Amino acid sequence: MDSSYFDATDGVLTPLRRWQMQRRASASAGGATFTPANNSAGTVLFSVLVQWANDTGISQKVHAVMTQGSQRYSIDCLKHLAIRTQWGISSGVAAADPTLTEESRMRGYPDFGTGPAGTGTVGIYAVLEDRAPTLTVPIGDVVTLPPGQTIKAKAQVSWSTPAWGLDWYSGWGDPVQMRAGKVGPIMLELFSVPVIP
Repeated sequence: MDSSYFDATDGVLTPLRRWQMQRRASASAGGATFTPANNSAGTVLFSVLVQWANDTGISQKVHAVMTQGSQRYSIDCLKHLAIRTQWGISSGVAAADPTLTEESRMRGYPDFGTGPAGTGTVGIYAVLEDRAPTLTVPIGDVVTLPPGQTIKAKAQVSWSTPAWGLDWYSGWGDPVQMRAGKVGPIMLELFSVPVIP
């Protein structure tokens, strides 16, 4: 029995932890609600960062997994709403914060045009609602992490309105009451498997 790989305490033969797949770190954050408004610059709702330094004494292949909570929005006519999720990973002796790239976007733009109303113009009435379920996806590539190096994974959720058409009040009621946005929390996890020599 090679004591570099196995433990034989009390006569029970088990692989050392560093030679097993293991969840090394996790972090969660977020969950947010907002009311869509004219917001072309965008607003960050929340971000989450997880990191792990390889202290096992051997190289590990590490991958990151994101579990994103459900999303929902409701928007009225001539409004373009986008909920954006970005993520990224980095690794090294002194790993910098990950560079984020856009990986998913939930968006809607109910545009049925405009029409006359008295002496003015209004959007043709519409309310669009959409929902997305909870999902789990891998983030980035598998990273070979030597002993002493650190891996980081980060995710960020924001919303914006790339287009904002006519605001109006009519006999249908005030459309502001129909606008809603909700984003569930995000959990990031880092898993590793050993590099077998």
